[in-house]
Amino acid sequence: MSDLLIRNIDPALKSALQTRAARHGLSQQKEARAILESVLSTEHDSWVSRLRNAGRSVEGIELEVPTRHAARDVNRGDWL
Repeated sequence: MSDLLIRNIDPALKSALQTRAARHGLSQQKEARAILESVLSTEHDSWVSRLRNAGRSVEGIELEVPTRHAARDVNRGDWL
């Protein structure tokens, strides 16, 4: 893997990176890498790819599974 050194970062930007990394439970380096990967990825051709990349950048997301209900009966009447 290659290394990248970024100089002269605005202190507010550095602070925002620290906050975001802490919120996601990641190091600043890993958070910056995830941001770069999600922005520069060539898979941005669909909303599914964007959602998948967003989940990957924070090491997964927990989604609540909705309650399923039985299908209701349809009165077919004379139209079938």
